[in-house]
Amino acid sequence: MLRLLIGTGVLLMAVGFGAAGWQYYQSLPASAAEAPEISPDPAVPVPSQDWLISPSGGLVPRAEALAYLRQDRFRPERTATVVRSARLIDLLAQGEKLPDEPYLQVLADIRAPMLAASLCKVLTDSVAADCAVNAARVEEGSVDPIQGTARFRLELVYRLQPEAEPLPDLGAHVLNMNRVQVELDPGVDGTATVEAALAAAVSQAQAACPEGGLTCRMQSLTVDWAPGAPARLTARIAWLAPLPDGVFPAPPLEAAPGG
Repeated sequence: MLRLLIGTGVLLMAVGFGAAGWQYYQSLPASAAEAPEISPDPAVPVPSQDWLISPSGGLVPRAEALAYLRQDRFRPERTATVVRSARLIDLLAQGEKLPDEPYLQVLADIRAPMLAASLCKVLTDSVAADCAVNAARVEEGSVDPIQGTARFRLELVYRLQPEAEPLPDLGAHVLNMNRVQVELDPGVDGTATVEAALAAAVSQAQAACPEGGLTCRMQSLTVDWAPGAPARLTARIAWLAPLPDGVFPAPPLEAAPGG
């Protein structure tokens, strides 16, 4: 009987918080409320080639190659992920109160998309032509009823802004990739808010592009943020460079790994 009562309570809480969450979801811009599948932007030239050469002379995995080449559309490999702490009280609508402890996880999970709403603008103000919230969930077991906080994982997908210069001959270049890891001091690097931390992370990723690298693009970005603590970022960037000596261009005879 007790199990039945608890189950019924969770269901009622989900319905109640879900109603307010659905109203919020309906208020989102169309690009965020719809599934991230769009038609290519006709203003962005799309290379007909869908394969790239790695510095070792092999083929770049197809998913990585498409994430680099298809800047005109959302790609599941091209993401900006923010892992952040937040107060549960900030998830409440006007007049609402926090539920009892057993239902805090329900509240946090349903309202998680609210925390991602302000992040897309950071990307569209810098590297992105368009952005959408792909996923937003509370991390399992992260709800702290004493502090009234939880940890959330927010994933954005984005289309890249077109560059002024067209891509060089892809068959005569290799795709280099690098992983960038930086810790940002909140007192020095201006990361007092999660939006500022994401903007600083994008700037750091762009600054990591090597001098002389051609068409350097941010493939993915992850930011781990909490108030008053250093923000940690991990980014993957990719750029083109001329074929090394002794390597000659040739189209692939079979699909690249990961295709």
